[in-house]
Amino acid sequence: MIKITTMFCISAMTGVLAFSSVNAADVGITGKVGTLGLGVDLTYGINEKFNARLNLNGASFDADGEEDGVDYEGNLKGQTVGGLIDYHPMSNGFRISAGLYHNGNELDLDSTGSDNSNVQIGDRDYDLSDATLNTKVGFKSVAPYLGIGWGNAIDKKSQWSFSADLGVLFQGSPEAKLKATGIVRDAATGLEADVGEFQTELANEEENLNSGDLESFEFFPVASIGASYRFK
Repeated sequence: MIKITTMFCISAMTGVLAFSSVNAADVGITGKVGTLGLGVDLTYGINEKFNARLNLNGASFDADGEEDGVDYEGNLKGQTVGGLIDYHPMSNGFRISAGLYHNGNELDLDSTGSDNSNVQIGDRDYDLSDATLNTKVGFKSVAPYLGIGWGNAIDKKSQWSFSADLGVLFQGSPEAKLKATGIVRDAATGLEADVGEFQTELANEEENLNSGDLESFEFFPVASIGASYRFK
């Protein structure tokens, strides 16, 4: 399920107002959908080969997974704002794009113990039957982008055109934060776990996640398709 965020709508309106002061013939707008969610591009023509592009995206995706015997459910909150330069080396829609994004993506997962009586946290087993384990995964706020695509929103040949992008957002090594609420029990004894010992194991689990298990999120694949309109 995808939900457009309030901040995304505000950002899109701000961008439209910012571009309204330039020559309308050099401006195009693109609506798109892809791995970053629902998006809007505002394109300004610099010259025959180069365009500047403001890209806004916002979404919320349902997410689930399993790690060390713990089943997680939650969502990936997507919120990105990017400034890009498009280079058109040939006299067609092919482009090479590079730029920087403000990356507000966040993964928020919860696991209750109803289906996970015994789970491994750090190096010990715990009973989460009466507890909830929350995992938040954040990323670097500034992320470079490199990609290729097709389409030129300010192409004088037509007011309407097709747009596609394929690239990578280099969002860096993610950082996970774990927090448990409720009653956590030692799986071996069934007694409530020692708080200090459990917090140590929780910190170890964080380190395990950050040092290797989340490496696949370091490079976020970006793919999108859309339709563009050039203002007269």
